[in-house]
Amino acid sequence: MIHISHLTKFFGQQDIFTDVNLSLHAKEKIGLIGRNGSGKSTFFKILLGEDSAQEGEVKLPTDFKIQALEQHLDFAEGATILRQVASRLPESGVNEQWKAESILMGLGFSQEDFGRHPSEFSSGFQIRIRLAEALVSDCDLLLLDEPTNYLDILSLRWLSRFLKSWKTAFMLITHDRHFMEEVVTHTIAIHRGRMRKMPGGPTKLMGQIELEERVHEKTRQNQVKKREKTEKFIQTFRAGARSAGLVQSRIKSLAKQDIGEKLVHLPQIKFNFRSELFRADSLMEVKHLNFAYDPAEPLVQDFSLSILNGERVAIIGRNGKGKSTLLKLLTKHLEPNSGKIRHNPALKIGYFGMDSKDELSPQKTILEELITSASGITEQQARNVSASLLFTGESAKKSISTLSGGEKSRVCLGKVLLHSNHLLALDEPTNHLDMESCEALANSLKIFEGTVLFVSHNEELIAQVATRLILFDGGRIYNLDMGYEKFLKTMGFSDEMSLHDNDSLQSSKGKQDYLDKKEEKKRQRKLEADLKKVEKAIEKLEKKKVQISDQLTKACVAKDTEKIRILGMEVKALDDEIEGLYDELEALI
Repeated sequence: MIHISHLTKFFGQQDIFTDVNLSLHAKEKIGLIGRNGSGKSTFFKILLGEDSAQEGEVKLPTDFKIQALEQHLDFAEGATILRQVASRLPESGVNEQWKAESILMGLGFSQEDFGRHPSEFSSGFQIRIRLAEALVSDCDLLLLDEPTNYLDILSLRWLSRFLKSWKTAFMLITHDRHFMEEVVTHTIAIHRGRMRKMPGGPTKLMGQIELEERVHEKTRQNQVKKREKTEKFIQTFRAGARSAGLVQSRIKSLAKQDIGEKLVHLPQIKFNFRSELFRADSLMEVKHLNFAYDPAEPLVQDFSLSILNGERVAIIGRNGKGKSTLLKLLTKHLEPNSGKIRHNPALKIGYFGMDSKDELSPQKTILEELITSASGITEQQARNVSASLLFTGESAKKSISTLSGGEKSRVCLGKVLLHSNHLLALDEPTNHLDMESCEALANSLKIFEGTVLFVSHNEELIAQVATRLILFDGGRIYNLDMGYEKFLKTMGFSDEMSLHDNDSLQSSKGKQDYLDKKEEKKRQRKLEADLKKVEKAIEKLEKKKVQISDQLTKACVAKDTEKIRILGMEVKALDDEIEGLYDELEALI
């Protein structure tokens, strides 16, 4: 158990959190939520001993081990991926290399990747290696700061299952509300400089906080009205001799009246995507599209598609398979190797790509970048958009070169917000947004009157927004006329494997064991269904036999020989049928 008492942290004049008192218990799975800049990562650093608070203390049990997801990407020379991850296994598990293999495969690496050096992979996959190191480690508390940012949808689903079976405690920071809801048992919110812990997921705690703040404000307004009424009475009757006693009583009452502090308004990001009326049914037609950076590894093969006005199309699948490439092809940011992409001549596209921030001018301010994004943009329009993205006042004059990656992404989204579009083409728009901002984005996309085409690994966003799916799965691209929930129920990802058990996927044999177990479970489910079906049939025939036997008894009493003969034959036929079903039941068992 960790005891945190009277913890206070501030930077200069800015309070981060004040007088925090919490206990963290063994095996608790905790989600840590709060607005960007609220101090979530700072709290992690204090727990790790990498930062200190001005007041208060954190008491850890003796020999308590905390492991965090490391962010630095310097790897030893000569280290393969598998060796790098297996080196973090506890001493008691030195012969359990299969655990490292299982986790790496769950995070999207293949067995062929195991012998490669981490530097051969993108920074996103290097973060996955660091995540694998954390997941194999032996610790009492695991700290995961935004582990979902660099995972694709399949790796996220695997990690969700893995964390549900985590044996010790962990604390998780993520903007992905759906993911957090799936894995945590408790939530801690950093809100208005205070920390609050509650059993359940983030939605429950945020709902409770919102309810309490509404009650607080209503109570405060009633207190204000009551005070104003008292003051008016005192003012009206102060001069009257007869009412002197009443006035003095009200003055004393006024001195005791306490008015709650008015809560400061917390600004929220607002996405007001502007649409323009599109007077045709079809936005684009794609015929026999082919593209590859390397001819030996084609990303898009013979792909055809029609996008109609008003559709919401999500492009989903594993990372590195061509989702972002397809979005660039469809928006003509890339030229295909072959095939045709025909846009309606009137089509206006608002494009936000993962590399859009690389096109920003470092020397410009936020306002200058927005104003110069197109002709006709006024300073007031730019200020309105920058304010909606929380760049208010002097912060709108910050230089692009001084911004964080998340802030640059918001500027790029601002450039889309400034223009009216028929089609929004967005690549991973929720990256770097906090939980509330992700929700605001989903709501804005749902009410956008144009068409939306987006790449995302955020399952909540996909489920809320998408009406159609473009699925990269098993080396193929599928055009699916269905939403995400229906897709999961009816199809699912063909290469999604449950790595929930740590004894699965011990190299190729482990993989085959997993497939055998999966097939066995399938057979078991079918067997149970067949058994139930036969048992119900036997039960039905037994009831029928009882009814006919009763009739036979009555026929015997009445000495109705013809009826006795017919009913006797029916009983014999039922007996034969029941006996056959019992033979079938025995064969199934």
